[in-house]
Amino acid sequence: KDQLTDEEQIEFLGIANSETDRLTRLVNDVLDLSRLESGKIIQLEQMDIKTAIEQTLRNYRLNATEKNVSLAHDIEENIPSILGNFDLLLQVFDNLLGNGLKFSPKNSTLIIRAYTWPDSCPALPPSSNNDDDAPQCELVSPLPKVRIEIADTGSGISQADQEKIFDRFYRVENAVHTEQGTGLGLSIVRGIIEKHGGNIRMASELGVGTTFWFDLSLAKSDKDELLTKSINNSDSFSGATIN
Repeated sequence: KDQLTDEEQIEFLGIANSETDRLTRLVNDVLDLSRLESGKIIQLEQMDIKTAIEQTLRNYRLNATEKNVSLAHDIEENIPSILGNFDLLLQVFDNLLGNGLKFSPKNSTLIIRAYTWPDSCPALPPSSNNDDDAPQCELVSPLPKVRIEIADTGSGISQADQEKIFDRFYRVENAVHTEQGTGLGLSIVRGIIEKHGGNIRMASELGVGTTFWFDLSLAKSDKDELLTKSINNSDSFSGATIN
């Protein structure tokens, strides 16, 4: 019986490790998606979105440097706290930033933006009863939200792929389609954002890049309204509880 050479043993061990990692990612993603679809409620608490963004950027700094991709962030000064689940939103940022980095060529830029939206409100004229009154903002409903954008200057996504990109197990076939992935990441992202009472959207152009964005409710938002919205947001994902 022929014995494997050292080189062959190393090669086969590498294949085994790679396949084990792939299956582990698949199982974890399936479990995450199953939990989101189970209707199990999640805890939403007051949190600082800036902390979650900065932690994600630190996690990917080395990978970005190796690919010669510039990571950047543009966070509104004194951005208000939001209602969210810190761990789940970290998972959202991890998926979106990881995807953006995966499909970003050398010397490109990947940026996360966070800002209140809308960032202004209509100014009312001074009251006729008191000419010294300063202009005021009309009370509007709903309250502004914090908008998050993750934008890359990568390969972009075709219109056909955009229509299916949030489907389970769907993977974009392009010049880097051999990159590892389970095809569940964006389905999980969609489910988490819907659990937060929002929807994720995207805009992309081939050869130009892709931007994903979603809105998160402020900490001072109407909690009952957010709970109702998260429950009714979609047929597939529902349920949240707010402390």
